[in-house]
Amino acid sequence: MPPTGPSREELTWSWAYTTGHQASDQKLEAAAKAAWSYSLLCARTYLNDQDAAHELMEHAVHNASQYVVRHPDAPPEKLVARIKSVIRRRARQLSAKLSRELSVGSMLDMESLLTGELEAEKRVFANELLSRLSPFARAIVNRRSEGYTWREIAGELEMDHTAVRRAYLRELEALLQGLSRSGDSPKCD
Repeated sequence: MPPTGPSREELTWSWAYTTGHQASDQKLEAAAKAAWSYSLLCARTYLNDQDAAHELMEHAVHNASQYVVRHPDAPPEKLVARIKSVIRRRARQLSAKLSRELSVGSMLDMESLLTGELEAEKRVFANELLSRLSPFARAIVNRRSEGYTWREIAGELEMDHTAVRRAYLRELEALLQGLSRSGDSPKCD
């Protein structure tokens, strides 16, 4: 059973970044709520990871809180546009970084092996891949297939969600590289 917590609609970023003025904080909060759906869209579109929307929004709200301090009379529409722009730019940066980090396979490929109906050969292949993962990575794959978010998994492990995701991706990349090397022809000495 997945852990319970605030729903996506109840999220607030005012606790994390404050401008020191209540009116500015209210404008910032309203702009963040207006841009939340855009953050979800960019996370799915660029990163193929809906949970990354939280990170995108946190980054954008931090940027916008600094902007509001410098420009306290900025209209709400401009603040929303700024948050969306920062979200889009950050999502593109992270997408480019991910494409360099994991050139073959993906987290979704691994997780999709556990979900849905698989043919017998694919099930054998999936079990073989899972057996080569550490217990840590296997637990993450199982939890992700059950619908847990990165933040929920990290909460159970008492770790930061980005550290959990990075460790998982590093191990998956090492496994994929090891599989590609094992298929190489032997060298003559």
